[in-house]
Amino acid sequence: MEPLTLTTERVIALVVVVLNVVAAILYSKVSQKVGIVAGSALLLSLPGLAIIWFRDALGATAFDRGVMRESPPLFVDVIGWLFLVALPIIFLGGFLP
Repeated sequence: MEPLTLTTERVIALVVVVLNVVAAILYSKVSQKVGIVAGSALLLSLPGLAIIWFRDALGATAFDRGVMRESPPLFVDVIGWLFLVALPIIFLGGFLP
């Protein structure tokens, strides 16, 4: 799959990133500086977005005893969505009311 083609999964992932940033801005009680809060939420969302966006390339980089082996795409997807949804909640959750 081309890295620049927009699939339904990639569009949903981008929407989740925007929702993470908006939720962090709306519910932050630690810092009133919007740029710091939005930047933190965006940076915490980027690993999950990258895993989802480059699923095929990341799935082909697994090695098993020196032999190249592909990871199951579903496994890579689950890890990407966990990073995208859970990482901002875990790190920013302590700062929210």
